[in-house]
Amino acid sequence: MNLPLGDEIWHRVIKSNKLKFGKEKMKIAVFISIIIVIGSLSGCIEESQLIDEGGIVAPSSPERMSFISPIMGDENNNSTLNLQEYVADGPVLLIWVAAGCKGCHSWTDLISDEVENGNISNSSVLSIHRYPSFESPSNVEDAYGENGSNPVSWILALPPENTPIIDLDSGQESEYSLYDSFGNPSTPTLQIMDSTGKLIWTSKTYWATADVVDEIKNILK
Repeated sequence: MNLPLGDEIWHRVIKSNKLKFGKEKMKIAVFISIIIVIGSLSGCIEESQLIDEGGIVAPSSPERMSFISPIMGDENNNSTLNLQEYVADGPVLLIWVAAGCKGCHSWTDLISDEVENGNISNSSVLSIHRYPSFESPSNVEDAYGENGSNPVSWILALPPENTPIIDLDSGQESEYSLYDSFGNPSTPTLQIMDSTGKLIWTSKTYWATADVVDEIKNILK
């Protein structure tokens, strides 16, 4: 269709403006999409990471800690374990155990052999019962007591689930639970605590191995 010159010019102007308007709408849509994506991502980051805004930082479990616990073989609760005092003379291997845990039996037997052979001192080992809600002290005694299937020669602590943790830096009771403070250990979990009450090594190797034992002995030296 042939348009008069004036009409043709006007038609081109309208067409050009439409193209510009379309491009501008596209830019705005893309910009809004980017804002929405960034907003959603920032929400995820705030929920999953520790955020420092205005000097407020989410608290963390104590770096140096202790607890007081009954021990196996003391039915009258006349004796207790003070973890801070127990580790005071040097690093100590902590073995989180359950009565029915085969991996715990494996580790207990191998560490017992190392103690008997003089490679690890008896006072450098401490077993801690993990599941008091499911296993009674008598169950633990049947597994690790003097006449048990896998006897220990060192102390075995029997802390209740609500055992308070003492933050040794503040001297106050921590808001964190016993298990949270120790990283929610499964069984068996092996940890080494230094003389200041700080965890310096952890292994969740289920079955006892000579390689891990060698690593433990090197740290306990």
